[in-house]
Amino acid sequence: EMPRCDGLEFLSRIQKDSSFDQLPIAMLTSRGADKHRQMALQLGASGYFTKPYLEEALLEAASRMLKGEKLVIA
Repeated sequence: EMPRCDGLEFLSRIQKDSSFDQLPIAMLTSRGADKHRQMALQLGASGYFTKPYLEEALLEAASRMLKGEKLVIA
């Protein structure tokens, strides 16, 4: 948990910094609602994962995102 800032706000802040343009961002959250997933997509997330998660699946997804694949779909 982050004090005074949630993951979507953090994503919004770092997207304003062009030095992070090529960095894939994965959201790992307890929020599974479609509205949160859509907000993450609009803010530029490459992946969106909800808890509980499978470690193998998360690592495989991270590998794909590092190769440039975007895993969040509109």
